Amino acid sequence: MRTWIKVTASLAESPEDWGAWIDVFDQFGMASTEQTDRPPSLSGYYAGDHPIDLRGFQLRLNHLADASVTTLEVAEEEWAESWKQFFKPRRVGKHWMIKPSWEDCGAEPGDRVIELDPGQAFGTGDHPTTRMCLELLERQDLQGAMVADIGCGSGILSIAALLVGAARAVAVDVDPIAVEASIENAARNQVALDAVVGDGFAAVSSKAPFDIVLANIISATLINVAHQAATALKPGGVWIVSGIIDENWTDVQRAAQQVGFGLVEVLTEDRWVAATFRR
Repeated sequence: MRTWIKVTASLAESPEDWGAWIDVFDQFGMASTEQTDRPPSLSGYYAGDHPIDLRGFQLRLNHLADASVTTLEVAEEEWAESWKQFFKPRRVGKHWMIKPSWEDCGAEPGDRVIELDPGQAFGTGDHPTTRMCLELLERQDLQGAMVADIGCGSGILSIAALLVGAARAVAVDVDPIAVEASIENAARNQVALDAVVGDGFAAVSSKAPFDIVLANIISATLINVAHQAATALKPGGVWIVSGIIDENWTDVQRAAQQVGFGLVEVLTEDRWVAATFRR
């Protein structure tokens, strides 16, 4: 039975925006987070057999504000039940309803329901970066489209694309836990998802070109892979990006435009930015 380590960052007072804190947890492999207000804290989990750099994690948090970091070893059953109380049905965009597999959501006629059990993988629709990606995705004509999802997390974006008519979706993540969750969630939603463990575009290059590439990943990675995104897309193809903290948006936009992308649309929420580019 796997053991999980719960990492909690406690603050003296709540920040105006938890987004930057959530981003640090995500970068250190703790994608699903739990937030409390009294006292102000944020918690995440990592597998005990895959330790993280706790010192580096503390230093990154301290760039935001002073935080006290504590760890607690928990059994898998305790972890599995603990985070579920924070994942509730949520409406995203005009038509999406994201629901945990263990709850009813009261969907209305015309709703597109995605049922998830993300586990330790990122992507429940609770984070602004995921919500904005879904909103941008629903503006695209996906009938018969070939889609790549770089950094797939729970598989939520790939699954959404398939549910509205994509012919094929290829999902990749460096985290085997995320890929496993994506495959299970695809089966839960009765769609066929090609999900693999690998390092970004290199893992899906043999399946290019694509009509749409989805990338809800950190700004630095988006900047580094802009050329690969352009190469992987068909002429006129769409690159939907998210995971961008607002102060990094100018750099991401510049990197995309330098390799031939034109900006189509920008969404913002809290301090996060998502955008659609066309090749």
